[in-house]
Amino acid sequence: MEKVTSNICKTKDIGTYGNLFGGVMLAWVDEAAGIYAMKKTGEPSMVTLRFGEVLFKRPVKVGDIVEFYCGDEKVGNSSFSFKIKAVVDENEVFSTDCTFVAVDSEGKPKTIGRK
Repeated sequence: MEKVTSNICKTKDIGTYGNLFGGVMLAWVDEAAGIYAMKKTGEPSMVTLRFGEVLFKRPVKVGDIVEFYCGDEKVGNSSFSFKIKAVVDENEVFSTDCTFVAVDSEGKPKTIGRK
């Protein structure tokens, strides 16, 4: 898998029980996945279609650096699917698979690699 980006967990990202709030993790995952989809397809406009089963495997604490890795991609006509995982200190803390779709200027699906 290829490293895409990193985020540091700050006090503003923490939920009630002292762990990274799940919604913050999902926002980070969506951003990292979007970056990966755009870089790998060369498409400037990729939108999230779906995430598979979301697994929060370990808690993330303030000061942890969360690294995002993507790979195992499959390219369709207008869709791009792949796995994404988040890692802290070499321990996987989150994983899912996702699908993005290339869209034109009107937000309609378009063939990847074509205007």
